[in-house]
Amino acid sequence: MTEKHGLLSLKIPERERILSVFATEAVCTLFAFSFAAIFSEIIRGVMGDNAFVGDVSFPFWTIVFFMLFTGLYYIFRLFVSGIVSAVLSTVPAFFLFFLLKDLSAIPVLLSSMVFGVALRLAIHFIPSREKKLLYAVILLDIVVIGLFIGKSSFTGENLAEKVMCICLVTLTLSAVQTLFFEKNKASFPIYYFLIIALVTLIVPMKKEPIDWNKVVDLGQRFVYRIESIASDVSYRFASSFGDSYTAGYSSFTSTGKKITEGERTQLIIESKDAPYYTYLDEATGKNTKLRKTLYLAGGRGTEKAQFAEFIAFLYANGTDRERALTFTEVSNIDLEYAYIDTKDVIVPSRALLVTEGEKKVREGVSEKAHRKGYRISVKYLDIDYASPELIAMFKDAPTELPELTYDEACNYVNELWGMRFTDIMSRDEYDEALAQIKSGTKREYLNVTGVTPELKELADMVTAGAEADYDKCRLLEDYLRQYTYSKDAVGGYNPESNMSTAEGMADIAERFLFDTKKGYCVHYTSSMIMLLRLSGIPARAASGFRYAFPFDRKEKYEVSSGCAHVWPEAYIENVGWIPFEPTGAYYALSGTSWHRSGANADDAWTAEYHGGINPYDSNGVSAHVDEEEEEEKVSALLAFKVFLPTVVFTVVIIILLVAGIYLIKILHYRYGTPRQKLFYDVEQIKKSLIKRSGGTLTDRGLLSEFTEAAPESMREELGKVFDVFYRVVYGNKESEPTPEENALALEMRNRLGGRG
Repeated sequence: MTEKHGLLSLKIPERERILSVFATEAVCTLFAFSFAAIFSEIIRGVMGDNAFVGDVSFPFWTIVFFMLFTGLYYIFRLFVSGIVSAVLSTVPAFFLFFLLKDLSAIPVLLSSMVFGVALRLAIHFIPSREKKLLYAVILLDIVVIGLFIGKSSFTGENLAEKVMCICLVTLTLSAVQTLFFEKNKASFPIYYFLIIALVTLIVPMKKEPIDWNKVVDLGQRFVYRIESIASDVSYRFASSFGDSYTAGYSSFTSTGKKITEGERTQLIIESKDAPYYTYLDEATGKNTKLRKTLYLAGGRGTEKAQFAEFIAFLYANGTDRERALTFTEVSNIDLEYAYIDTKDVIVPSRALLVTEGEKKVREGVSEKAHRKGYRISVKYLDIDYASPELIAMFKDAPTELPELTYDEACNYVNELWGMRFTDIMSRDEYDEALAQIKSGTKREYLNVTGVTPELKELADMVTAGAEADYDKCRLLEDYLRQYTYSKDAVGGYNPESNMSTAEGMADIAERFLFDTKKGYCVHYTSSMIMLLRLSGIPARAASGFRYAFPFDRKEKYEVSSGCAHVWPEAYIENVGWIPFEPTGAYYALSGTSWHRSGANADDAWTAEYHGGINPYDSNGVSAHVDEEEEEEKVSALLAFKVFLPTVVFTVVIIILLVAGIYLIKILHYRYGTPRQKLFYDVEQIKKSLIKRSGGTLTDRGLLSEFTEAAPESMREELGKVFDVFYRVVYGNKESEPTPEENALALEMRNRLGGRG
């Protein structure tokens, strides 16, 4: 449906024209939002959570800018043609660009604005766009279904996905009925479906909606099983023939051969805690964020003896709440298994409590494999292993640990972290943990089967001069970090060697340290474990994932197979197991601290503290920013720094545009030919008469109808003007109006109020 600006011979009534424009723009807006949401999900899948375009708010901001520039288009459309109006509506976009490019409060705004403007222009220049967009929505449906089945996207867990679903359903219904019924002229306009969508949004849903998972899960399981079989075959063939294999969770069967880093999501983390620590950078004097790094170990579960020993260690050092909170905090996360198939329970190191629904998970390995959809909740102790205060305690470990009773342990844990020890460990479990600590049996972690004298010499050389076991660990860690990190590596001299045995690790370490001198986590960890054991320090490997959180809060954090990792842990007598990071590609745990200070502790912080968010910054103020306060600041910032100047700028453009058009009309009339002046006067006379009729008069090309609509006192003179108009239009080229005739036409226009 087309409209030509400036013509008075309208082919359809005004109401129908408005409804037609509304229907077209409604289709464009719904399509734009759906397209933005799908584009955002694809970008997030490719670039990860750090991509601004992948933000949940991206499609909402995109549609805000899309509608803003749509409104500007119709405002400018009042004064100029459609193409010029479309181009003019982008002028404020350039102004907005310079306002938004330095706005860090909501980084997604700039990309949303650019995307919204680009969508607006692209859709504007599509001929018959309403119909073509309705057909194009079928393609969007196919993309969404493909991503849902293949990548587990669009599960409806955030508002953007829910709105996108409603938009697609609305457009799809309209498209289907248009395809089948338009020939019979029985199709419903888009606003009928918009009413359905609006009702869908308003009507409250049941708390427990219909579970369609059992239906769609059949397709997902089929795809998953095919991919799992293919991955398993690829891995086994790679192991047999020495080729590379794709990284992923593999317990201790890693051989150290060449790997390719996969990006398949294996775990999904949900957490309400901030994904970063806030500390004062002493060099700059500014508050700085340090992203959290989470080590997830498989096959261990909750190590009761480990926690009991650490409690006794803190108690022996006289650690109180203020001191403990400078290097520890209790955190909570929910974990969901994605594309991973294992019996191992994968949880953060130092896990305190693992639950599956209401049931406690006590073992690290289950009888049955956990597949996609398996969910657990974990409470764990986050420890700053780079804290200078904690490191000093490691170096000066007590010669003997106090034996706290169960009741004393309960009181001490509550005093330090404000949590109930009874939820973590029963009295019997605590007694069992104490017995395990007393036994001191760490012989299996001192196994050095398969080592050569060269490896023993290297261990002695690196740790020479170190007195404390912790110092020996640090020296070995620093030494190994000098080696080259490379995924293009080889395993041990024996192709069957892996990390499941001491002999296998020794073989991998020997070749890495003295031959290839390049490798990845398997090589670094195997080497450090054997060097630690040769130095008389019990050591073991942890296998799982190393996940570095983004700085932006997310509803979900996806841990890909590329995060698969192994790392060594050393046992320090009367301290417990301490993790280290010898792999050169990552920063060492002993090298990055939360930079907390005991002076920042808040005595008013009560035992209700559940942990997870760093409660201190340099001023002793909670680093947890109140969300409502933050939203107010952002809103004010947007109002005064972005939208208000943009509105003013747009108003100025409109004023200049109106003034320019008016000036051009005046100049065009003043310096126009007699013929041009006559045509302009007649056009303005017709407009005035249509306006006087209240819309009942339409231009059907008959000037006699306009004569009859004029006041009776003007009809004779108006008839003369129209006669001159016919003479000039249908006469020869020399038939120009006389000055007197031009003056009469101008007089009639002025008397009718047509001074435009």
